[in-house]
Amino acid sequence: MAVSPISFQESDISMEDLLNSVEVGITDIRPGTIINGEVVGFHPEVNPESVIVAMGTKSEGKIYLKEFTEAPKKGSEIEAIVKTIDKDTGLFLLSKRELEQRKGWEIVQEAFEKEVPVDGIVESKIKQGYLVNIEGLSMFLPHSQMGQFWSSENKRSDIAGEYVTCKILELNHKRKTGIVSRRAYQEEQNDQLWQDLLGKIKIGDIVEGKVTKHIKTGAFVKIENIEGFLHKSNISWERHADDFKSKIPVESDLKVRILEIDPENHRLSLGLKQLTNDPWESVMEKFEIGDKVKGEISFVANYGAFIELGKGLEGLLHVSEMSWTRKVNHAREIVKLGDEIEAQIIGINPENKRISLGLRQLQKNPWDLVRDTIKIGDVLKGKVKKTAAFGLFVSVTNDIDALIRKEDLSWDEPVPEPKNLYKKGEEVEFKIIELNLEERKIGASIRHILPNPYKELRRKFPRGTVVDGTVTGIVEFGIFVRIDEKYEGLVHLSAMTKDQETSIKKTFKKGDKIRVVIKSIDHEKRKISLSTRDVDYALEKMEMAQYIEKESRSQTLTSSPFESLKSMVSSKEK
Repeated sequence: MAVSPISFQESDISMEDLLNSVEVGITDIRPGTIINGEVVGFHPEVNPESVIVAMGTKSEGKIYLKEFTEAPKKGSEIEAIVKTIDKDTGLFLLSKRELEQRKGWEIVQEAFEKEVPVDGIVESKIKQGYLVNIEGLSMFLPHSQMGQFWSSENKRSDIAGEYVTCKILELNHKRKTGIVSRRAYQEEQNDQLWQDLLGKIKIGDIVEGKVTKHIKTGAFVKIENIEGFLHKSNISWERHADDFKSKIPVESDLKVRILEIDPENHRLSLGLKQLTNDPWESVMEKFEIGDKVKGEISFVANYGAFIELGKGLEGLLHVSEMSWTRKVNHAREIVKLGDEIEAQIIGINPENKRISLGLRQLQKNPWDLVRDTIKIGDVLKGKVKKTAAFGLFVSVTNDIDALIRKEDLSWDEPVPEPKNLYKKGEEVEFKIIELNLEERKIGASIRHILPNPYKELRRKFPRGTVVDGTVTGIVEFGIFVRIDEKYEGLVHLSAMTKDQETSIKKTFKKGDKIRVVIKSIDHEKRKISLSTRDVDYALEKMEMAQYIEKESRSQTLTSSPFESLKSMVSSKEK
């Protein structure tokens, strides 16, 4: 039997390897890693057709919207696989569809081995039959295996989008596809049994059955000699139902509610959790915002932890609500699975079945103390908590640190490495130069409490002063020149002569001794602007000033001949 080729991405990564990679740290993220993330919004500048997903720590990824049947909402949880990293944006390229296909293949294999039926949606019609989406995979349903849809009395070609239940006849492991049969499934289902069943039950009825088989997605329960399917999502109101096999073992008797009866497709959908009321319907009667609650950690992810608050109710403790001062990159830094903790309810959304919890709200906010006692310009003392390439972290209070950036450690150019200037635990004095209570950031400076040598340099070399210097660097926009032994200034192309500007690399060489004019010295930004174009003009101006000064002194020392005559006339008048 000829089958049209169906293309799938091939990979040497097994499903087991993928699942084992979920718990790796963010620094180990690589193609093939499965991540749990949270939709944080859309990024029209990066790609108007993608959604941005926070992956924990400081990493983000994107998933193309075409992978969703409907656009996800901000805050919704996403499970996806890492494909690669976008070098242009720095974002990880994620795929929800590929992960679903990989998981789906494992489910399909199990169904084939256990000879159980599978459900799918007809995607499209092709020459020899139909393509059916089963667990995210495209499977081939030949015309000859259509069953009742393709009977002589009911020739239908417009079944795209309809649900079908099939048996898997053959699998192609290399292409991750296979051949399915609706007819084989229908032949297994006795029409007379279905007719008898329809006379006994209706949707909403509570019936007794026996568990006959387990698969990854749920269990089969025999009702009146017809096998109905109990999906794992309909077993419990709890969010995680992967351990359902121990709760409803094979051969156990079970009461279930009839959710759907589809005689044409021989589908009988069952529900166990529907025997009890949805706990979310009465959640507002049990809890209020501000309530303190206790519960056990039921699930830990990079973005937060879920806490059991009662049967079928869980609250999310997001990493951003775990500490007032600490940057939590993964929830397991604070809590672990099975911990019993107390938290405060900070949000309830019955419609979306979400309870937001906070841990830090049970503690006094140390930033309130900062707001009341510290202001910009204050000079404080604190110990060095940590050194980094970009600066120092120093203690402002017992819980809060300030960042002293490398450039604010000293007036020297270049600034030495922070670790060479200060050691952890050393006490330093600093000035508060930035106080952002909203973002909980404090910026400090050591150089702002030290004498500014650039002020003295500006007094020493006023604007227009001609000085000698040494070329230290040549760049596309100009040259750097060292003056007064340790200060470096820039001669921009616009401050050069035309000849110098057009042949900068031929005119200047590193180490050359040249004469420049001081254009400006910015003592705050530590920037010195120099000029080579104005040297001759500045020298002429200096010579003129010296000449005028010399003439002025000469006239002061030499008496005018009219001064004597004026004195004589004055004497006679007296």
